[in-house]
Amino acid sequence: MTRRTAAHRLRDAMREGGWDTGHRGEDAAPAGGARPDAGPAISPLTEAALLDGLSAAERRRISHLFEERRYAAGSAIFLKNDPADFVGFVKSGLVKLVTESRGRRETLLHILKPGDVFGELLLSEEARRFTAVAETDATVDAISRGNFLRLLSTHPAVALSFIRVLSRRLVGVERAIADFGHTWSYHRLAKVLLRLANEHGLPAPAGTRIPLALTHAELGNMIGTTRETVTTQLIRFKRLGLLAREGRHFIVDRPRLAEFIRAEELRFHGVPPPDAL
Repeated sequence: MTRRTAAHRLRDAMREGGWDTGHRGEDAAPAGGARPDAGPAISPLTEAALLDGLSAAERRRISHLFEERRYAAGSAIFLKNDPADFVGFVKSGLVKLVTESRGRRETLLHILKPGDVFGELLLSEEARRFTAVAETDATVDAISRGNFLRLLSTHPAVALSFIRVLSRRLVGVERAIADFGHTWSYHRLAKVLLRLANEHGLPAPAGTRIPLALTHAELGNMIGTTRETVTTQLIRFKRLGLLAREGRHFIVDRPRLAEFIRAEELRFHGVPPPDAL
């Protein structure tokens, strides 16, 4: 007789209650080439983002609705027009969201770090509107569409936490849209570099290393300008001592970059900037 663990008994009870536990068997693999993990534990970042305010018992039960998926760097997590069948929370590594124009030109939409959510548009879309790719080796806490919708409808605290997550994302999108109409391209580039340094930066002798292999074209897509314009502005930033390049990574001086942004915002609004730069 096979010994039944507490986890097995909990999963059986959840199945009887109509929940999809996501257990596919040892030989099955989820879409996108991910490798499923046997354990139900979810990241503390996922818990903080979604399960705040729930009891320890509720957290343990809900954690069994998630499946850990691991992706090698460069592999697709899902593609545009794939069925929107799960929500993902980045557990480790980096995930980038991209889309393609008619000319097959890839546009970088966002780079997600541990604790960030993606795939949340399944609440309004049946198919994916963009592609998600593992920028580095990445681990994702995934929950199926059906379970996620049931979770939101049966746990008001989880629904409220998810609204907070979406609200923070919306604020970032609105700020980015506002920047497009109210700043110059080099100002937007400086703000993007500072944001990437704040979100993903690692300490380096000369400043903060952005551990992302970003091309000039990708930076141009992020701020709505051309690759040539980005190249010109990066040369200017180097001359001002705001950044340097080591291999494929940027090293930025965050205090000087922040001061540059503040001075340019004053200049844009007609206020004489300080003599700091």
